[in-house]
Amino acid sequence: MDRKVLPVLICACVLAGFITVVYWTDDAPSAAKDKPVDNVPTAASSQSEPLFVAAVPKKTVEQRVEPPIAVSEEEMRVDMPQAITAQLSQIAHTFEQELYYPSYSQPIADASSPYLTPNAFSEVEMPILGGNHSASIVLDQYRFFYPDAVPFKVRSSLPVQSLRYEVINIDSKEVLATGESDSNQAQIKGETDWPQQVRLKVTALFSNKGSSSGGEEILTTDFGYQNPVAKVVGHQPAYADGTDWVIPVDIDATEKGVYRLRANLFKEDGSPVAVLTQKTRLGEGDGEIILKVHKSVLNSGKETYQLKNIQLERMSGRPGEEASYGMSDIPVLDLGELNNDALSSDPYQPSEQERQKLEFLKQLAGEA
Repeated sequence: MDRKVLPVLICACVLAGFITVVYWTDDAPSAAKDKPVDNVPTAASSQSEPLFVAAVPKKTVEQRVEPPIAVSEEEMRVDMPQAITAQLSQIAHTFEQELYYPSYSQPIADASSPYLTPNAFSEVEMPILGGNHSASIVLDQYRFFYPDAVPFKVRSSLPVQSLRYEVINIDSKEVLATGESDSNQAQIKGETDWPQQVRLKVTALFSNKGSSSGGEEILTTDFGYQNPVAKVVGHQPAYADGTDWVIPVDIDATEKGVYRLRANLFKEDGSPVAVLTQKTRLGEGDGEIILKVHKSVLNSGKETYQLKNIQLERMSGRPGEEASYGMSDIPVLDLGELNNDALSSDPYQPSEQERQKLEFLKQLAGEA
């Protein structure tokens, strides 16, 4: 390998590892971390053929130890490609902007933020009937909870005459439910023993339209369905503590574990303010998770606030264990009027670990 390429490869590996640590281990929310990726419709595919590996006798190979190659300091100094440097600089800038606010209270920049649609279903159009038309399965949301029904429809550029559907266990391929409809939509009745993620297979009959011929096509997508492992059942009055408004949220958990509660703070007029996040270990039964709103995301004076888009997750406790989810019995928590002038005006101070991460990013970008 060319000795000048080696430092670039090492740097790329270090960068990949660092970005993983920054954006996946912190409590700070990020669009990449929270945007659903397991709700994308999946096309049906055939099983791959088994792979056979022939046994090869071991050979004894005499290894030659080469003397170390001297590398000059000039050779080790390799200029970063401009595109990588620009990307590193952008990452460093984004991370620096996030450090103006604590990880538990991050502002929502605009109405297109993915935090405002945390349980969104990703609709994907697929070509049908030789690629002359397209169709997709549409769900109201990605994750549903027992005993709620799961309504869906097939959207297409051709009229849908009828459809048949199956709900399938993704791992065992067992058919969990079936049904049919004489229109482009139907409703699925869920069961308590379904796995957390299931596959919906729809066989739709499309009618002729103009010069186009109709026919049947199969569409598939995945969605989440489960018994809630915990519920948000209310909250206590918010109170001022230093630079934060503190909001105790009441939880009723059926399983113990580490829970992450996330909710969006809104003004009374519906304007989004911030996403609030907190992790707490809970036992079975009644518990409490404390959300906090930092003054840096609030305007001065009195405002009336609400919490919406409430998400409750029991986090994975060991490798191989799936995260499980709870729900809120109350879709909106009214906080009432809060006087933000009652809070301390001290700015947020990043932790030593956060400052070290920022310094490292700037060094990689050549800005330190």
